[in-house]
Amino acid sequence: MAEFVGIDPRGAHELIRRMEAGKAYVSATRPGLETAIAEAEQDWAGRQGTTALHRAWVLFHDSQQDLRWRIDTIEQLVPVRERGMLSATFPFTAEHEARLAAESAAHAILAAEREGEREGGDVAAAVAAVEGEVRDPAYATALLSTLGIETFTRLLEGHGGPLAQAYASAERTGRLGDAWHELVATAPAEALTALVTGAEQSGTVLNRVATTLLNRPQDTGWSPGDLLRPYAGNPLAFQQLLAEHPREARALLSAATADPAAAQALATALHEALKPGVGADGLRERAWATVIGTPGGRTAAEGG
Repeated sequence: MAEFVGIDPRGAHELIRRMEAGKAYVSATRPGLETAIAEAEQDWAGRQGTTALHRAWVLFHDSQQDLRWRIDTIEQLVPVRERGMLSATFPFTAEHEARLAAESAAHAILAAEREGEREGGDVAAAVAAVEGEVRDPAYATALLSTLGIETFTRLLEGHGGPLAQAYASAERTGRLGDAWHELVATAPAEALTALVTGAEQSGTVLNRVATTLLNRPQDTGWSPGDLLRPYAGNPLAFQQLLAEHPREARALLSAATADPAAAQALATALHEALKPGVGADGLRERAWATVIGTPGGRTAAEGG
């Protein structure tokens, strides 16, 4: 059941910090109280022990978990980052509900894949069914965990959109383990391009995919436009690639200038990353240096 939620992320984060301070105080108080009760024995005036303190700690902890889930989810659902109150309709009313639904959906995808071409084995339909929920980071994380890295990577190539969005939702909110980050180094080019073209990934993921592909000169399963189109929408990530990975960036620029299909994406990505006021001045200057050192780079940056 969907739920309409309004929340101020900044205020909610402050409340989480205050509850963390409350947990610390309760944790520090409990051992001393337990010792005092043990020493007093029958002379202890209170009827209760430290159960109330434990309940208070659990209340703070559970409330923090719920608030974090709500903050992460609403920031995925609202496309424009604004200060103050954000509002959205959540697909689920609680984090555990999202996880259970994701596990069920993942099992349906796995079952459809097992059946393959037989009747009822419609993987595309099973994947498409999760599209409305994958922006919930708890749902996304549980979906990926249940599918597993191998199945997820295999399915990306043919069903990128919802699965790529699930990865983005989980990764942006810090819910992915190291193995999920490391899949970029070994995944086929087709899966990696599906990951970055199927959904808006973080700059970290986009640059990791770019450097991986650009260091596989023998791999022909991608084109310059597959990277430049996502970069056109993420100028800070492209600026960072140009400044901090000049060798790979020059390889991308050279490949793009030789590919007429990538010309518009190249011009847009360079314009957005290098125009005045974008990013830190020093980083932008280093990005310019990479472009200037690439044959035809200045002309492409100027849109000529």
